Amino acid sequence: MKIRRIALMTLALCATTSPVFASPQLIGGFSNLNPYVGASIGLLRYSQSDLPTLSPSLIMFRAGVPLSQYFAIEGRVGTGLSNDQSGGAAVGIGTYWGLYARGALALTQRVSVYGVAGLAAVTLNRNFGAPNPTDTGLSAGLGADFQLTPKLALDAEWTYLPSPAQGDSNLLSFGVNYAL
Repeated sequence: MKIRRIALMTLALCATTSPVFASPQLIGGFSNLNPYVGASIGLLRYSQSDLPTLSPSLIMFRAGVPLSQYFAIEGRVGTGLSNDQSGGAAVGIGTYWGLYARGALALTQRVSVYGVAGLAAVTLNRNFGAPNPTDTGLSAGLGADFQLTPKLALDAEWTYLPSPAQGDSNLLSFGVNYAL
């Protein structure tokens, strides 16, 4: 329920504020409407009340299609790079995929902020409880892009991911996007 509210609030905020703050020189976060691809590395923060917080790493690839200057549809797929362990508990990421709506707003000619909301699935490799659970559900996040060239941008993002009922998962990632 909490994730649903976060996702709906993120979409509503992006949808309602983007046109209001746009000026003739500052357009949406998608300055061109070309499809884009990208890659990110990140740390998943997995916390559960009876365990220490664990942070395995992952690599993620994305592809997106802007539908307007303010809105895009984006697909993501990723896999784990390393596991983390503490106190006898170990967690790694098996697979990750997501399908997101992305709303973007330009703050300057080079910097834009965005929100994502959609459906994602994460398979965790762990040595406790169900060993390889796949959790599918709503996911939402916030991020920023810094445009280096008209086609190349760096990004930073925080994303709340589906997790087991007794756990909590979120992802902090840094990456690069390239407009085709």
